[in-house]
Amino acid sequence: MQIQHITVKSFLGARAVDIEVDTPVTIFAGPNGAGKSSLREAICAALTGDISRVALKKEYPSMVTDGAKKSIVSLDLDVGPANLTLPDAKHVGLTVYTGALPYLLNPERFAQMKADDRRTFLFELTGLRATPEKVKGLLAERKCDAAKVEKVLPMLRSGFPAAVKFAEDEARESKGAWKAVTNEQWGKDKAADWEAEVPLFDAARHAEVTQQMTAVESRIAKANKDLGALQEKHRAYAASRESAERSAELAKGVTRIEAKLATDKQNLADAEARLLDAQQRAGDAPREGLVHDLAAAVREFTVIIADAESLVQRVTGAIRPWSDYDLSTVERAYAAYVDQHGEPGTGGDADARAQLPELVKARDLMKRSVENDERDLAAALAASEALKLKSDVEAVTDEQLTAARTSVSASTAQRDSLRTELDRLNNAKLAADAADSKTQTAAKHHADITQWLDIAAALSPDGIPGDMLAQALAPINNRLAELAAFAQWAVPMLDTDMTIRAGGRLYSLLSESERYRVDALIALTIAVLSESRIVFFDRFDVLDLKGRGDLLELLDDMASQNEIATALVFGTLKKAPEGLPSTTRAHWIEKGELHAARFAQAA
Repeated sequence: MQIQHITVKSFLGARAVDIEVDTPVTIFAGPNGAGKSSLREAICAALTGDISRVALKKEYPSMVTDGAKKSIVSLDLDVGPANLTLPDAKHVGLTVYTGALPYLLNPERFAQMKADDRRTFLFELTGLRATPEKVKGLLAERKCDAAKVEKVLPMLRSGFPAAVKFAEDEARESKGAWKAVTNEQWGKDKAADWEAEVPLFDAARHAEVTQQMTAVESRIAKANKDLGALQEKHRAYAASRESAERSAELAKGVTRIEAKLATDKQNLADAEARLLDAQQRAGDAPREGLVHDLAAAVREFTVIIADAESLVQRVTGAIRPWSDYDLSTVERAYAAYVDQHGEPGTGGDADARAQLPELVKARDLMKRSVENDERDLAAALAASEALKLKSDVEAVTDEQLTAARTSVSASTAQRDSLRTELDRLNNAKLAADAADSKTQTAAKHHADITQWLDIAAALSPDGIPGDMLAQALAPINNRLAELAAFAQWAVPMLDTDMTIRAGGRLYSLLSESERYRVDALIALTIAVLSESRIVFFDRFDVLDLKGRGDLLELLDDMASQNEIATALVFGTLKKAPEGLPSTTRAHWIEKGELHAARFAQAA
């Protein structure tokens, strides 16, 4: 990436800069407050669109030089233009953008990154790709659990830190499960040999009590069956005795009932005789009244029926036999009349005829008495016979029932005692079995914990990423060593844990100028590896005279080898540097503008 022309107008302290960049290395020198940093920030903003000094869009007008209405930054590069105007913040960025650019425009930013971000950037910079398949193979080499590896692989899309967090969360969840089983805090050494306490359990006594329980259950079943049969016999015996007593009472009345039956039969015969005599004496005397008239009409109708075989219907003339009609009602009514009054006719004894209804009632009463006597006699005879039939029912006493119940109660009490003991033994057996199961469950959770922790460790910076990065760091550290050797500076080095050292000392322990040298060497290495070939150095004056010369010589060498296309160097100097190589040009800036005359004088 090569900057060919720079135009900056009214951007903070950079009032008017318009310059053709015709050398790979360009130095902008001037006094404090001359606009050097403003010029650098303007160029950076045009390249990235990032306006660093303010955070809010409403503050953009403050970026415009006092008295001006608009800031304009325009860059021509070999990859296309980059423009920015303020305060409207219209930006036309690079069509080709590299993720390395922020660390080339501000070299100190690499050291300011967090270790994980630094590691991620170096993966991208070196083209090192941790594909799921590649990581899966490396995890398999470390003997990590295959099922858990499959579960964690999708998390790699979000990076190694996300995968590590996932594995650690799974391990933490398994630790909670282990604690729920053991009621203890998990510890690697403790959990490896942890076993649940097994309670005492007498297996022989358990078998013995189980056998006794089976036997007593059998005895109880038989005793209950015998008791039920005995109770049934007792009920049958009691019912037999009660029935016998009733039958005896009935049997005692046989003679009495037979005597009464004989008397009632005689009285019935007498009543029938008196009724017959009255009927004979009643004769055919005239009978008056509606019932007698109706009876006479019915008698005439019966004569008609007897003389004719059929009936001719008056309307249709159809002939219908008497069999088509129900004449049973007529016959029953007439028979009842004759039974009470005799055949209708004339003559006879009127007094006898008047007695007929009462005589019929008397006859019917005696008839019912005879029927009742015959029923009672049949019941009494049946009771006498039942006494003979029930004489073979087995006698069961209350004492026998009590003895049977006592036997059942004793067996039940023995069973309850055995059941209590068996329940205790069963609980002990369950506890023993549960202890074994608890030990196995805890062991499984412990295995899950260690497997997840193994995966987390493998995916942590010191694991697979460190191994992979170590391969990528080798050429980076080699390049840093080469550049440091050329500049005669302390050699920077990146450890696999992303620690930065120089001459063996931690970056945080270095002086400001030492850090500047480390930042410069890292930025130049990134510029080469990313193929961006662009780098900015602000505050060049942090270095002493020799240090500035070392840096310029290094830039000249890299530019000569076409490793650097554009290097912009900004510093507070008393005058522009002299005796520069052909790859380098210096410009004097003062009050926000380039001063060619001062440059010429200084040159």
